[in-house]
Amino acid sequence: MQKSYKRQQIGIFIIDVLLMYISLFLALILRTHAFPTPWSLRVHLQHFTIIFLGWILVFYTLGMYRLERPFDDLLFLRRVLLGVLVAGLASAGYFYLIPGIPIEPKTVLLLFAVLYAILFWTWRYGLGKLRKLSSMRVGVGFLDLQASSFGIIHETLARVSLGYDVRFVYNPPEGLQLPVGIRTVCKAEDLRATVEDTDTDLIILDDKWNSSEELLRVLFGLLDRRVRFMRLSAYYELIVRRVPVGIIDESWFLENIDLKIKKPYEAVKRCADIILACITLIVTSPIWPLIALAVKLSSKGPVFFRQARLGRFDKPFSILKFRTMRVEGNSHEPTGPNDPRVTAVGSFLRSSRLDEIPQVINILRGEMSFVGPRPERPEIALALEKAIPYYRQRHLAKPGITGWDQVSGEYHSPSIEDTYEKLQFDLYYLKNMSLYLDVSIFFKTIVTVFKREGR
Repeated sequence: MQKSYKRQQIGIFIIDVLLMYISLFLALILRTHAFPTPWSLRVHLQHFTIIFLGWILVFYTLGMYRLERPFDDLLFLRRVLLGVLVAGLASAGYFYLIPGIPIEPKTVLLLFAVLYAILFWTWRYGLGKLRKLSSMRVGVGFLDLQASSFGIIHETLARVSLGYDVRFVYNPPEGLQLPVGIRTVCKAEDLRATVEDTDTDLIILDDKWNSSEELLRVLFGLLDRRVRFMRLSAYYELIVRRVPVGIIDESWFLENIDLKIKKPYEAVKRCADIILACITLIVTSPIWPLIALAVKLSSKGPVFFRQARLGRFDKPFSILKFRTMRVEGNSHEPTGPNDPRVTAVGSFLRSSRLDEIPQVINILRGEMSFVGPRPERPEIALALEKAIPYYRQRHLAKPGITGWDQVSGEYHSPSIEDTYEKLQFDLYYLKNMSLYLDVSIFFKTIVTVFKREGR
């Protein structure tokens, strides 16, 4: 099902790109009132193809490919207009700042931007409406849902744009009230009729589900209705893009975590980390002295902050950051929201993520990556490991400066409650580690930094 999510994104991406070339062709026709000559078409395609890459990056960064968001509301329209404005200005800069380009498509670029904005919005608006049609939606039924897992129903209802509707719950937990419109089924013999009446396409089974022979026969008999079946952990991951810690067991790790198959990806990622770390060092080197001076003037203490953290496979290392807190009276307890120990300069460095820059040294040493779970202090990690199941397994991935949890838009402290939530993001990343996911996290981080969210 995770592949289905990606396939939908890829399909939308292909149509978006196709509309770009259609818009360019129409812009050339409107500009000259005739079909473009082969030379003109070739030159424009050559340079606009480069520009299109920038447009896609801008739209991706603005969240245009997040399927849980509606495509037919005012907020999405504002994102489209913002994306067209930013990408259009960047395109103008490409043509006027790079020498040697044999065309000056001022009018063509303007026509393209207008045409593409119209075509893009029309197509996405239509897709948004299409996804709301009952015939296009997936009817979902839940079997033997535990009280601790009941929240997945509300998570599904909150993400209507994904196209899933909860139709019924079989044998729901006692005392839990179902939302209006969702049927309750208590007898196995009523299950087939309910599936037919509600046009259910997908039935979710608890990971620890033990069926009676009667119920198993009923479910087996539903195969002729082309009903699909899925484990609750897989459905949870599909809907909220996290792994439910309270639902899985050791068998989930055995079935889903394969570090050996990730070796080619890790080799490419390591090369990318080294290249990006070197570039970051070169680009940011002029501001290091300025940050160092600001830190020294803001409060007494060293410029850099060093602290022991746990890396991959529980290997400790010393993390390096620009200091953001006062040294005097600092008990070195975990930082909380509006922490009074954080200086004014430190607050700016944290919100802008500039305090993280020295961690490129950790990356070059191989202790960290740009993307991965945030490393924790050894003593805190030990306490959390005792309190939270499978916490230690997050150390199967190399820690990173940014990660799936950090771009969730939620603040997670080292408390047991917050770490429980954070671990669900970390396990999702551990299972789905890929260059595609890393790039997605990278661009989400850009948005997070501009919005001053996360941490």
